[in-house]
Amino acid sequence: MNKGSNVSRRAFLSTSAAAATASLASTSLAEEKPKGAAKTPQTVLTETYKSAGGHDVTTDAVYAGEDSGSSCYPIYQGTTNRGAYTRGSNPTINSVEVKIKQLEGAEFGIATACGMAAISQTLLTFLKPGSRMVLNRNVYIGTEKLVDGPLKRLGVESQRINMANLDELQAVLKKKTDIVYFEVQSNPALDVVDVKAASALAHGAGAMVIVDNTWLTPYLIQPLALGADIVLHSATKYMMGHGCGLCGIVCGPKTLMKRVESSRSVFGGIMAPMNAFLLHQGLKTLPMRMERHCANAMRIAQFLETHPMVKKVHYPGLASDPGHAAASKQVRGFGGMIGLEMNKGAQLVRRVKLCRPWTSLGDVQTLVTNYTHNAAWGIPANYIRMSVGIEDPDDIIADLKQALAKR
Repeated sequence: MNKGSNVSRRAFLSTSAAAATASLASTSLAEEKPKGAAKTPQTVLTETYKSAGGHDVTTDAVYAGEDSGSSCYPIYQGTTNRGAYTRGSNPTINSVEVKIKQLEGAEFGIATACGMAAISQTLLTFLKPGSRMVLNRNVYIGTEKLVDGPLKRLGVESQRINMANLDELQAVLKKKTDIVYFEVQSNPALDVVDVKAASALAHGAGAMVIVDNTWLTPYLIQPLALGADIVLHSATKYMMGHGCGLCGIVCGPKTLMKRVESSRSVFGGIMAPMNAFLLHQGLKTLPMRMERHCANAMRIAQFLETHPMVKKVHYPGLASDPGHAAASKQVRGFGGMIGLEMNKGAQLVRRVKLCRPWTSLGDVQTLVTNYTHNAAWGIPANYIRMSVGIEDPDDIIADLKQALAKR
């Protein structure tokens, strides 16, 4: 929002979010429907979202799982609560599982200690010696280390492909595959995977589909409704949203989730009650924060796309991005993550003053980090990943301008 502008922040969000989603839908911030009027589906989300109480997702983000009679769900800190040992069951943890399963449109939800606990406990549940896993050419580095380390030592075969290219996926599925694993928008290079098409190909080959939805959250896309078998998150990121704790989430059908729940009890990677409490608070404002992340990211991407120091901007919201068409048909908004190919080195990360040179993402503040070139994994040279926060976009741009102006 320009300094001194008479445009309200509410109007800014409404118009910018509409631009950021390439006219997929309005964010419904201004217009109120008459009572009793039928809701007209506007987006993939509203077409697929199923509320137990008949509410919008923004309402369920506030109320789902909140049945304690308190303004904040209480923290049950004891090792034993209501006769149950916390490693297996805890009221605070259970309540946030109810909220997140509702938001993801799942039958069952499992809360874990962090995102890697969600990923590792899920994959170790369904993979065994001799299993084969196909994954996108670049995924979160922790997942890479799990695949190349413990899973490889256990005798699990893996193959990386560019899953944005469905022909590549179809070709590798000619060989028996147990799990197809990807992120909707890959970390860090922003390959966009068509969830519905990829899931259909995987199921046709008899493979299970596991999707990491950390970057977009259920507010922007619900992979289960598009064919995925399991969806998981590092809820540390956008879901908690404020960089104040570690947590993970796994959602899916009860038959599969009970197996993951059993693994969690054995491996011990359960969410802490305090972090479950903090996650509740983050989820209540998730829809509004995601709208702002999307609106800001579009503004920043458009600015950077024209800057002489930037060779290429990776952001699915841009019409020039190769993933734009696939993203446009499946998301409510394009998210807050941007990739930059710089013309000269990655000096930007060392020169920002307002933005933070940190490796995390999904926080309210803007974060930037460097990546090492890896052609096989689709990571370009001089690559920077940017997690756009909810600050005033003009302040973010001003910081980027001063950092890019230095030689």
